[in-house]
Amino acid sequence: MKFLRSKFLLIATAFVFILFMTNDFGLVNIERTAIIMAIGIDFDKENKEYEVTAQIAIPEPSSTASGENNDSLISEKGKTIASAIDKIGINTGWYPMLSFCNLVLIGNSLLEQNVMESINYFVRTDKIQDSAYIATCDGKAKDFLSSSTPLDSISSLTIQKILGKDIAKLDRIANISIKNFVQMYYSKSKSGYMPLLKKIKVEKSPEGSSGGSSSGGSSGGSNGTSDKQGKDQYVFDATYTSIFSDGYMVETLTPEETLMFNIKHKNALDTYISLDEIEINGKKTSAMLGVNEHTKKYKFKIENGLPVYCIDLNFYCKFEDANMQVDVSNLNPTAEIPKEVLKIAEEKITKTINDLFDKLKRSKCDLFQVEDALYQKYYSHYSKLSGLTLEKLQLKATIKCQSEKSTRL
Repeated sequence: MKFLRSKFLLIATAFVFILFMTNDFGLVNIERTAIIMAIGIDFDKENKEYEVTAQIAIPEPSSTASGENNDSLISEKGKTIASAIDKIGINTGWYPMLSFCNLVLIGNSLLEQNVMESINYFVRTDKIQDSAYIATCDGKAKDFLSSSTPLDSISSLTIQKILGKDIAKLDRIANISIKNFVQMYYSKSKSGYMPLLKKIKVEKSPEGSSGGSSSGGSSGGSNGTSDKQGKDQYVFDATYTSIFSDGYMVETLTPEETLMFNIKHKNALDTYISLDEIEINGKKTSAMLGVNEHTKKYKFKIENGLPVYCIDLNFYCKFEDANMQVDVSNLNPTAEIPKEVLKIAEEKITKTINDLFDKLKRSKCDLFQVEDALYQKYYSHYSKLSGLTLEKLQLKATIKCQSEKSTRL
């Protein structure tokens, strides 16, 4: 009996060992797989078809790599987004792999309809991670992905850096993932936002300048540089924000309004506010203040049967730059800022917040989700104020700016 058990155990061990050695361990066959890094979605109104543009990371030796987005753009059309992506695999022989896709760009042709009709695919499928960035474009998404950039060979890498690695703690860019946008859409507020990308043309260096690659450089680098010469190059501005109500784009926030919105849920560090025509030591000049968040409070409440939204912000400020000559003692970053200048900064921030809420009321976009706060905290008032919360909302904003203290350095 013991002999049979030992024999069975030996056979079972050998069988498992064979299965283990013949498995591919879930490895990706890179020769047959198209690793998609970004997807752009446009809509053809005439044919009523989606145009999906995939930016693919194609493995190539450095000596043969081209400088034009690695020639990695593939576009296909279909009645649905899924069918267009499927055609990419059928027509190219490369299986489209979305696991590494970290960016979805929505072209402006889709902003005239409910964007959730397009985003629904990325919610249903398990092929793409819902943590991927999503953004709108001031033009065709295909054109943005095909744009040449001066620092990266693939444009989507530049866009991802802008959306995810802004030097000011991202408080100037309203970046959002697919998951968070969908959560806001299906909330009581039924609103949402996405960063709005705009292209900025880069000035070309004069002919004959020595800014190109050296003659002794590698062939891959020289090829990449020569490929980019002669074609317009762009960088991207993402400080504007598209806002949505019930899935439809209704307005665009300015960079200043975007900053004031972001302060609610992001840390305001190394943020800057420009002040024009201020008076310092009897001279009018322009200046830039560095603003660091000290305290912030956002509170929704009901007063006398009406919804009230209270904002209480306290900032530390310091001079970053001013177009004037001052004493050497005032060049210290923590030099005392005149009260008049701090008052102007408070007035500018207050005005920006008021303009922001006026824009949200006009467009019926509940970006601060006061409808959700009403439902969660004041349910007894929900039946009476539901749908009218934003319209009847009263804003109470208190802004306080003070000079940066040297003890904080």
